[in-house]
Amino acid sequence: MKEKTLFIGQVARQTGINPKTIRYYEEIGLLPKPRRGDNNYRVYSEDTVIRIKFIKKAKSLGFTLKEIKEILALRDRGFKPCNHVRSLLKQRIFDVEQKISELTALRAQLKRLQSEWERVQTLEDSNGEGICPQIESVVVKLAKRPFTE
Repeated sequence: MKEKTLFIGQVARQTGINPKTIRYYEEIGLLPKPRRGDNNYRVYSEDTVIRIKFIKKAKSLGFTLKEIKEILALRDRGFKPCNHVRSLLKQRIFDVEQKISELTALRAQLKRLQSEWERVQTLEDSNGEGICPQIESVVVKLAKRPFTE
C-alpha cells in the first residue's frame, strides 16, 4: 500500500501552523528534510503531521524548541525519551516556582509603593525637573534587587 503524501499547505491545515513555521522547523532540525516531488515541491508523510502535533503539545507545556529537539533526537535514535522528559519537567517546575516567588515578591513591593503613593498623592519635583518623581525615588531601591526574566 502506498503511503499518503501531503504538500506543505495540507500539513499546515492539518496541524494549524503556518507553512513558514514548517520550513523553520525543518531548518532548525525539528523536522527531517522532506523529499521533493518531480515538481520540486516538498512532499510530507503523515509522520510529519504527528511530529508537528507533538511539537505543539510540548510547546504548550512550556518546553523550548531546543528541549523538544533533544526529545525528538532521542526518539529518532531509537531511545524512549520519557526519562529525559521527566527530568526536563522537574526543572521546568523548579523554574516556574522560582518565577512565582519572584513575581510574588515584586507584587508585594508594587503594592507597598502603590499604598505609599496613594497616601502622598503626588510628589512634585520642586524645580520641575524629572519625569515622574515617584518612580525616580524608587529606582535606587529597585536597582538593589533586579527582576530577572
